[in-house]
Amino acid sequence: MQRNEFISEFPNIKRIVIKIGSNLIVQGDTIQYNNLENLIRCILFLKKLKKEVILVSSGAVALGRKKLKNRFNDYVPQEFPTLIRKQALASIGQIELMNLYDQLFLKERFAISQVLITAKDFRDRETYLNIGHTIQELLRLNIIPIINENDTVSTDELKFGDNDYLSAAVAALLQSQLLILLTSVEGFIVDGKRISVLENITEEIIKHAKGPVGHGSGGMYSKIRVGKLCQQAGVHVAILPGSLEDVVQKFISGEDVGTLILSNKKTLPARKKWLLFSKTKGAVIIDGGAEYALKNRGSSLLFAGIKNIEGSFTYGDVVEIKNFRNQVLGRGIINIPSRIIKLHLHNHGNRIEGFPFEAIHRNDMILEE
Repeated sequence: MQRNEFISEFPNIKRIVIKIGSNLIVQGDTIQYNNLENLIRCILFLKKLKKEVILVSSGAVALGRKKLKNRFNDYVPQEFPTLIRKQALASIGQIELMNLYDQLFLKERFAISQVLITAKDFRDRETYLNIGHTIQELLRLNIIPIINENDTVSTDELKFGDNDYLSAAVAALLQSQLLILLTSVEGFIVDGKRISVLENITEEIIKHAKGPVGHGSGGMYSKIRVGKLCQQAGVHVAILPGSLEDVVQKFISGEDVGTLILSNKKTLPARKKWLLFSKTKGAVIIDGGAEYALKNRGSSLLFAGIKNIEGSFTYGDVVEIKNFRNQVLGRGIINIPSRIIKLHLHNHGNRIEGFPFEAIHRNDMILEE
């Protein structure tokens, strides 16, 4: 599939998630009103096409830093802010961010809502589903949900890591067919050339993706990584230059802007999508035989295939599945606590008395493609 085929499919897309990065909202101490007004026009354009739009917005920490610097002369910014400092800045800046959006959307007679999420919320499936129900109701009321990670209470263990990943998780949760990542660059660049369309994301392609710049926390590596996950979840991803005027309108009309990552056309069950984006609590390292069985036979992961573990987890937690090369093969719901696995790792048995034969059942597992 190329761009023209995607454009012909666009009328069938009902729900779109848009993520805007910090660098498009604040540069130094200056709010980028041109970029924000451009964003509003893009959203209104999609709304006129009868699309449901969900906005994932960064910028709270940057706006909190700006407010302190401008209003308090004795504020000394940290060159490398601690987690606690970032949490404090987020709690200050979140008010500024929502006030900013409220003013801009009110001019267009649209109401907004704020939804703050932590990765812990996605770890608990019941909470995860409740978040989905709330956002669905907001969309029915024609309210624009504005989602951000709840940085004020998130710790490193409980963070999504960046809003690229959060927006992809939201797109999967809400069965969105398109995720638009507005960024400060023109798209995915390899050897000085912008890549127009990506159909298959290989390890070689991922190596060309760089980390964050400025106030952002994601960078192109993050966008390509979530693009690969979204391909598996059935979500197209568009990486677009957010400072380009009417960029979404141009993209939808078929202009060759940004980078389009095409999803596969498989239908992934909702439970598998949850597993794909759920925050993990540790990892199991498996041997070559178990890796082959998972990849080629669709088998469950048996206790006998586990050779080591990372972190601490208990029954019902989502854990990563890794091989000896430290490659993440997938993730699944573990049936045996880490302390029990540790006690029996060197027993060379096929199972642990009192626990299921399958350490992770195949129905509770998803492998990354």
